Order: sequence, then C-alpha cells, then structure tokens
Amino acid sequence: MNLISDLTKIADECIEIKPAALLAVPRVWTKFYDRVNSQFAASPVKTMLSNKATKHAKKRIAKAGVDCDAVPPKGFRDKFFDKLIWKKVRARFGGNIRFCMSGAAALSPDIAEFIQCVGFSCYEGYGLTETSPLVCANGWMGPGGSRLRTVGRPVNGVRITIDTSAWDDPERPEEGEIIVHGPNVMQGYWNQPEATAEVMTEDGGFRTGDLGKLSADGYLSITGRVKSQFKLENGKYVSPAPLEENVKLSPLVEQAILDGRDMRNTFLIVHPNLRTLKDALGEAGIAVSGDDATLCANAEVKSWMLKRLQDTSMLAPTWKGYEVARNIILDPEEWSTDNDLMTPSLKVKLRNLLVLHEDSIAALK
Repeated sequence: MNLISDLTKIADECIEIKPAALLAVPRVWTKFYDRVNSQFAASPVKTMLSNKATKHAKKRIAKAGVDCDAVPPKGFRDKFFDKLIWKKVRARFGGNIRFCMSGAAALSPDIAEFIQCVGFSCYEGYGLTETSPLVCANGWMGPGGSRLRTVGRPVNGVRITIDTSAWDDPERPEEGEIIVHGPNVMQGYWNQPEATAEVMTEDGGFRTGDLGKLSADGYLSITGRVKSQFKLENGKYVSPAPLEENVKLSPLVEQAILDGRDMRNTFLIVHPNLRTLKDALGEAGIAVSGDDATLCANAEVKSWMLKRLQDTSMLAPTWKGYEVARNIILDPEEWSTDNDLMTPSLKVKLRNLLVLHEDSIAALK
C-alpha cells in the first residue's frame, strides 16, 4: 500500500508505483477528469479523436450492459481508438490499474462513466469510522452487479434503514437519514454518553447524518447531508450536494458550494478556474483588467459566469426551479486546509466559508 504524498503529483507517483488499485476522494477524480479533457481540447484533431474514442467506448459499454465495470475493446475500430487514446491515459497511471474506488463524498455519474471509458472499473463505496468503516460498496457482488449513481448494496451482515422523518420533502418522500445496523456498528463514543445517545437508536443502529434512499432491490444512493440540507424562505427543502457536484464538472469551476438557507433563492460560492475563466471571457469579448480579486468582484463577470452555469449545469428537468442558483459569489482564493476552508479529507468547511463571505451574502438578501 502506498499513500500519495502530493495530490498534484498523483500521476507521476502512479507511474513509479504502478498500482493495481487506486482509492481516492471525488476531488481527485474531478481533477483527473478536468486534466484529461483539457488535453483533449488542446487541438481540433485531439478533440475529434477523443470524441470518436469516447463514442466507441460508450457503445461497447452499453452493449455489454454493465455499470461501473471496465469492458475490454472489441473489433478493429474499438481497439484502434483504445490504443490511440485510452491506453495512453491508462499509462499515465502506471498502466497496471485493475479497478478504482471512490468514497467520502458522491462521485459525479459523468466522471464515473468517463473513468469507465478510460478502461478502469470504477466503484463507489460508503462507510464511516463508526461503522468499522465499510457499509456498502459496488464491485464486491461480481461482474454486472454494480450500479451507477449508487454506492452499491450493504456488505454481508449489514442492514440499512431510512428514517424519512429526517427529510420533510413531500416531493421526495423516499429520502431520509441513513441508519446502519450490524456487528460493524460501534458501541458508542468513549466516555461521551450524550454524544452517543444522539447518534445511536434504541435497537443499536447508527444515525449516519447522511441523506439517502434505497432502491427496491437494495442499492443505496447518497443524496446529501442532513445538516447541509436547508429550507428556503418559501418552505422548499434543498439538498445541495448533487447540484454542487454537477456545477464542479464545468471547466470554469474548481470548487463550489450551494446555499440559501432562509433566503428567497439559492446562491453559489465558486472558486473558479481562473485561467479558463479569463480565456472564456476573452472569447466572449469581455475585457477585465486588474488582479484576480478584481476579476472576481466584477459584476459583469459574475453575471456572465452565473448565466453560463445556469445554461450548462443547472438545467430543468434535472434541477427544479427553486434549486437553481440566482446569484453567485466568486472567490479568487483556493479553498484548502491552509486557510481552514477544507478538512484533511478535502471536504469544504461550510460554516467557515459562509463567515468569510458573510458581507457578500448579506448583500444578496
């Protein structure tokens, strides 16, 4: 087992290590997706070839009828494009990967499908420290047993129930807090009886604090966090995680959160990909001078950015009208552990971020 010392050097270290499996959080896979696609977009020829390679890969995967599992190329054209495009991408990760795992947060289905096109089996799993840690996962049920947009079925001996009283949304009545039962669940927090009582049910189940839903055949989908859900002024509930992940697929976006608790509309706070944003503004004929902070404070830039994201990442019917952001705050600084805006597991510290931008948020009300 090897730990990557620097996320910016993950490809270099994979070439040296030649791993058989790669486990990472969605932030890493998003970076991988963005970097590969930026290389594909470097020239019209590369774009054309990568589009054809993607088309053939998706056709092959659809014919196989499997989610998440890698499907070897078949036929002359399929093998040709795999060798021309995907084999080179796989080589950047050591050329030896048999499967990838993603956890700690939801992975965008678009990114999961892309990883599958590259030729890696890509499985999402779900677990917590309090559950020792694995609860459920794709991949362990054998070929064809995994399902996209889910974290799989519970592992042997584990049972999941959904407490729908934790999510009072009549439009999504099947969603609620995920409760885990089984021998993997902790007995409690050491010398913290009150904290233990808050998370343990009477029958020994653990309240995860995560929102989710179970399919009829037992696959679990994570839809957000109980504490991150918020209610708008009109009483509508919003679970921000799915829309945030979709917004982060935009090449203009590095990091993003959606909020709007007790407000009329939702808003985005975005740390943009500044280089890509500047190039896009130039193509749109919008001239902006000054440093990055000046760029992000420019009203015309913010209006253009919001409209672009609304048109590409927040479209109906996938997103309901009240979920779509009506305002945007652009942050020129990357969110990291150094400025106390990210946890060591690369999750945004929402409270800290909202405090940092409290004046801008107040101006939106």
